[in-house]
Amino acid sequence: MAMATGLSIKRIAAHQQHSVPLLVLSETAQQTALSLMEAMVREGLGHGLGVVVVCLEQLLSRDIMCQPAVALVDCRPTMAQIGDGSAFLPNGTRQIDLARLDRDVCSQIERISAVSKVSGGFVVVIDDLEPLLSISRVDTLALLRKFRSVAKHCQSSRILARYSRDIADQRTDKGGPHLPLVSNVLRSIADAVVDVYPMDVLGTWMPGWYSNGEAQPFVTLGDNDERRGLLRLEHRRQSGKVGYEVAAFEINEQQRPVFSAVKAVATGEPPSAATAGPDPRQHLPFNLDLTDKQRQDRADVELPYLEAQAGEIHYQMAEEDDWDEDDPDDDLEI
Repeated sequence: MAMATGLSIKRIAAHQQHSVPLLVLSETAQQTALSLMEAMVREGLGHGLGVVVVCLEQLLSRDIMCQPAVALVDCRPTMAQIGDGSAFLPNGTRQIDLARLDRDVCSQIERISAVSKVSGGFVVVIDDLEPLLSISRVDTLALLRKFRSVAKHCQSSRILARYSRDIADQRTDKGGPHLPLVSNVLRSIADAVVDVYPMDVLGTWMPGWYSNGEAQPFVTLGDNDERRGLLRLEHRRQSGKVGYEVAAFEINEQQRPVFSAVKAVATGEPPSAATAGPDPRQHLPFNLDLTDKQRQDRADVELPYLEAQAGEIHYQMAEEDDWDEDDPDDDLEI
């Protein structure tokens, strides 16, 4: 698969690519996508778009929430609900009314679109899909499809959702236990999926990662920075073609995302380290290197197995050996 060379993620983040009504940011325990999501929200605000924040776990940064073009749909349980036990179902799942959430988001979209500077454009930010998926994956995916349909008919509008892809997907719904994985369904309904990785995994990736999305399992936490990392973009275009891109991202001092290309590895070797370590042979009490004379002597050694040899097998018949000139199969009828 050929790698993309034009950094589509840069155009998508800057809202120059309008064919991405649903963008999913996929993260892991090694690398959060929250900082990248907030930077993309700031890009939307900078382009005059209204923002609806659906808060299920935590509020976005203060500089975002204080903007007049930002509306909040707060789905977090109150202290009173936690105290009386009404915040959770008997199985421990969060108690969230999805029908009410649908109405509240649509209402805020209408309100925020009225003050948008880009023909009613808006961005709906869902800080974490997991609480909704825990209630009902079928209803949650239907809700995402509806929001995507609304955003598709408004210029520059987008649904931006964050999803943790390393949570074990063992949920079953009323549809039966044999439903496809949530991550696969999200990739089928989303216009673009951005998988976020820590920067220190670059040295452990195999060349095949660029075609099948799989990384080697020995990933360490290391010195990961939530403000910089690697990403893999999967973009489904309106023509039906799917484009892939690998890039590095960093959040600059202005809290905006900066993207740079990552060169794919063409050989079977992983990317080499930026700085070479000390020579492990320098403190040995003996010398492992050969002199020119030693190399010449080694080359002059004649090895017997390198010579082509031929031979014959001679068998001396014994008296007890049976020797018959006739064909033993002559009496067989076929």
